[in-house]
Amino acid sequence: MHRAMVSGICGSGVGRDCLSVTVRLMASALCVSMLLPACTSVPMTAVPTGFASPAQTLTHQFSLAGRFSAKNGAEQVSGQFRYSQNDAERTLNLFSPLGTPLADIVANQHAATLTQANGATQSAASLSHLLRTVIDLPVTDAMLSAWLQGQPSVPSVQGTERDATGLPSRFVEGGWEVMISARMDGADAAQNTLNAPKRMRWSLLGQPDTEVRWVIDEWRAR
Repeated sequence: MHRAMVSGICGSGVGRDCLSVTVRLMASALCVSMLLPACTSVPMTAVPTGFASPAQTLTHQFSLAGRFSAKNGAEQVSGQFRYSQNDAERTLNLFSPLGTPLADIVANQHAATLTQANGATQSAASLSHLLRTVIDLPVTDAMLSAWLQGQPSVPSVQGTERDATGLPSRFVEGGWEVMISARMDGADAAQNTLNAPKRMRWSLLGQPDTEVRWVIDEWRAR
């Protein structure tokens, strides 16, 4: 994916329309993983050395950064992002393609708050309340956290395909097709976690015009 695969809406600016579309498309895809600590989720095992084994190995402490392009019908946007997750808090930072801050989302066990670049804030105590202002996606927090790790949230899901190392290269979960086309080799200068996802495409089944593509420059387990 190119750095600015889609620039029709945002261009190089950070206007209100750009921010609105960015927050709707990206927050709906990622806020889910920041909320509902009380909801049922798949137990996660910390793997500080990365995904060395093809077995289902998920961690709840990691961070990643890179670029995205999101498409939902006629609405298209691209930009940069940074995501961090630990036991106490999850944070998502969104930027324009040129790196100008657009919005920050911080969530803990009690609430989630979205802060826009102009200082405006929006808070919610629950997932359903917050997502009413964006897009209500039928996915769980466990799914989104696992997908950012290039893994399904459960050991066996529909349509799972594996690469030569035994790690998932494609799976279908929650009505989405997740494809991992490249993983970190662990030998780069950034010291990225071995076998963490490097390039991904998430697309809604039956709606090929709804997708999010990712190029991940940094991925580190904590």
